[in-house]
Amino acid sequence: MTERFEEKGSQFATNPALAAAAYVQAWENVRHIRNERIWFTNAYSAIMAGSLALLLRGGESVTSRSTAAGLLILVLFSFASLISSIRLVVELRNSIANVQRAVDEAGMGRMAGTIEPLSGFGARLPMRWLFPIYFGLSTAALAALLVVHLLR
Repeated sequence: MTERFEEKGSQFATNPALAAAAYVQAWENVRHIRNERIWFTNAYSAIMAGSLALLLRGGESVTSRSTAAGLLILVLFSFASLISSIRLVVELRNSIANVQRAVDEAGMGRMAGTIEPLSGFGARLPMRWLFPIYFGLSTAALAALLVVHLLR
């Protein structure tokens, strides 16, 4: 097994502890990104629910202009969240590639198994795109709500 590393010129050939550390660090980065997406989505949902409840509740103190301005701010916030979510998808893809590279260079392929699904639903539509789809649909719905409000 060591000859294989030396033939490839791997940095892990002489230091298995370095290989293990790289693997652990790469997986911790993947876990951090996944947790960050969940927390970000929770905060986004709470902000949207509260803001929409406040804006669409109406009342005497809320004017049509303030409702339109609030909806515009929510559309912009939702669009920024969409862009941020796409950035997190790219970071997640790169982090998973780093895990795969650490597995390949350390020769841990049989121990670690497949990092990404090779077939099935997960291979055709990676679930990491679920968050950008959610933010995209939310942005479109808020934009439609804004247009409907402006056309009244």
